[in-house]
Amino acid sequence: MDQAQQGLDASLNATHPWLSPFDAAALASESALAMRDLERFEEALTHAERAVTLRQADRARSLALGRITLVDIHLRRGDLDAAVGIGHDLLSTSPTLGSIRVVHQLDELRRVLEPHKTYGPVREYLVRFDDARRARMLLLADIIPSGGIPA
Repeated sequence: MDQAQQGLDASLNATHPWLSPFDAAALASESALAMRDLERFEEALTHAERAVTLRQADRARSLALGRITLVDIHLRRGDLDAAVGIGHDLLSTSPTLGSIRVVHQLDELRRVLEPHKTYGPVREYLVRFDDARRARMLLLADIIPSGGIPA
């Protein structure tokens, strides 16, 4: 990770509008995932929060994925209130974002939250989540096969 941080100083020019350089936010996102997988949740949380902060005024898809990671880390830490709070922010992140990857990760997030639905804030969040998912799926109806989201 130290070498990646040093490599950020080397300027990368995106030559195509769909390409984006590996920047500080991308490094923070990848670091959060690595620390989460190592069960170093406090470090993961720090990196995930940094990734979200760096993406606030930037790419909606990356911001949504960062918030999904942040919710997941809070859940793994056992902090349901923080997970739900960030989850509400997540649902407000570009509700028209048409990304199959985001929808797939949101579905996984819902699956992980389901066992906690006896807790009132989680139950309320899941209702809002389901409403937002239905709206998002309408936007993606033309690109998702009738059988559901591809794996």
